[in-house]
Amino acid sequence: MNKFQESRMKKISNSVTAIFFPLEKWRYFFLFQSKAQAVSWIVTVLGCMVFITYLLSLDGDDNIPLEGVLLGAAIGATFSLMAVLPAKFMVRDNGLGMLDEIEVRLLRMNYVEEKRFNKIVVYRQNLPRLLRWEEGNIRISEEGDILVVSGGYVSLWKLRRSLLKKYL
Repeated sequence: MNKFQESRMKKISNSVTAIFFPLEKWRYFFLFQSKAQAVSWIVTVLGCMVFITYLLSLDGDDNIPLEGVLLGAAIGATFSLMAVLPAKFMVRDNGLGMLDEIEVRLLRMNYVEEKRFNKIVVYRQNLPRLLRWEEGNIRISEEGDILVVSGGYVSLWKLRRSLLKKYL
C-alpha cells in the first residue's frame, strides 16, 4: 500500500461518526414507527400464526404446545421491528467522494435508488413491497461537506461497518 492510499484510509476512518438515535428516548419503547408498519407487521404475524396452527393441526400430535410456538413466532417477528429503529450517522466528505463510496456499498447491500432530489438521495431495499417498510429506507442528505445518513439501525450498522472495514 502506498502513502496516498494510507493517507486516504486514515482520512476516511476519521470522518465517520458513531451511530446515534435521533428521536426522543420514549419513541424507541413503542416499536412501530408508523401506522402502515404496524398494520403490515400485525397482518403478517397473524397470517403466519394461522398457517402454523394449520400445520400443527395436520400432525395431530397434542404434545406440541401451540401457545408456546405462537408466542415464539410473535417474539421472533419483533426483531424485524427493532432492525428498523431510526438511527443516524454522519460522514465528513473532505473531498474524498464519500457519497459515491456510500452508494456503492448500498448497492452491494441490495439497496436500489428510489429517488434523488436537491441534496437528498433515498435508497430502499430491493424487495417486493410486501416485504419492506419505508422505515427500512436509507436517506443520505448533504449539509455542506457533511453527509447525514439516516435509516434503520441494522442497515446503518452494516453500512458504517463496511465503510470502516476497508480503511481500518
